[in-house]
Amino acid sequence: MSILSLPDIAGMLIMMGLLLWLRVQYRDSRVDLWMIGLTFILIETVAVAVFRSKAFTQITHVIALDAYVLAGVSFSWATRKDSLPGKLGLPLSIVPAIPLLAIATIYGLDVTSRIPYLYVGGVSLAAGIGYVWLKVRGGLLRRTVLLGIHLGIWAPVVLFAMHGQLRWMVYWGLTGLYLLVAFSFRGVVRRDRIGGLVIVTGFVIWAMCFLLHPVARPLPEWNGVLQEIWNMQKFFVILGMVLVLLEEQTRRLHEEAMHDALTGLPNRRLFEDRLTQALERSRRTGMSAALFVLDLDGFKSVNDTLGHMAGDLVLVSVADALRSKVRGSDTLARFGGDEFSIVVNDLVRSEDCERIKDALRSTVEGIILPSGARDHLTVSIGYALFPNDAQTASSLNETADAKMYEQKSHKRELVSR
Repeated sequence: MSILSLPDIAGMLIMMGLLLWLRVQYRDSRVDLWMIGLTFILIETVAVAVFRSKAFTQITHVIALDAYVLAGVSFSWATRKDSLPGKLGLPLSIVPAIPLLAIATIYGLDVTSRIPYLYVGGVSLAAGIGYVWLKVRGGLLRRTVLLGIHLGIWAPVVLFAMHGQLRWMVYWGLTGLYLLVAFSFRGVVRRDRIGGLVIVTGFVIWAMCFLLHPVARPLPEWNGVLQEIWNMQKFFVILGMVLVLLEEQTRRLHEEAMHDALTGLPNRRLFEDRLTQALERSRRTGMSAALFVLDLDGFKSVNDTLGHMAGDLVLVSVADALRSKVRGSDTLARFGGDEFSIVVNDLVRSEDCERIKDALRSTVEGIILPSGARDHLTVSIGYALFPNDAQTASSLNETADAKMYEQKSHKRELVSR
């Protein structure tokens, strides 16, 4: 084994160890397939190191090339954004990968005859055209695009084989495969995050390395430069994967901080921000906004009689029922305990508030309580209209709360009589 490859192998192991630690911490199942792909790349790195020492050249050449193909499939499978028809959800890259694996193996064994390459390439070209046109669903445009991708990979492969340009043939196939892998990772690219962009950039650089390899191979002065870039993009990809995990964990923590753990609804912090936005929108459009405050009556008796688990089920049922009645432009939140709040945008008439109030009451009071609880659930609802009842978020809250507690007090008086 060439000693020059040891830092590369050590770096790969360290980065893979970091990724594996993040997998344990964040329980992201995609990392399993990422780790499989990186394991193939590690195998390729070791095989190349042995190849450079002039030992077992044929077998190590085969292992290195096949590892590239298998790694590409593993990386692509982790995204499954572009899948073939069928229950397994096989990645689109599996189409060129299977025959490319055969071609890479034959080439690694130093077979110089064009016949096996032409046979595999020709059959793959014809079979792929038939498969894409007959099996892939999604309309004419999708099939035409996929057919173009397939022809872009395999037509040059067949032409290179016909002219005996075997190195170009193999590395053109690998270029196409890794561009497909880069394309499959487009789903993890987000405007406000860098991880997905780093991954895609790494795979594009990788594809360009394959493309330039036949050019640089006969030029010793460029071999060293290309080799450095070749080593760099591996760490580019791993770094991008680490960043994606950290960014998604940060987003998850932010979501948890802004949402109620039991119901998944926005909590007070997020709701207050949405209420402020609603008032600003109302000032711009000239339309009214309303704040509704709901408090379940006698909910404590459900917890005392049936236990907190039953009480939690009731709260989840209330949240689901209210969620089904709230428009996408409005916001429903749980303020803790048995209190819910709703901000309704774009009201034209103040009379709409009474209609909404009646609809909310019917929705909540129609929920069936667990066996052993009282007959039905009741709710007290107060509301305040902006700008008629109040002009600020805090005063709107105070007005709606006051109306809700006034209604609750009235119910208690009726019960005490």
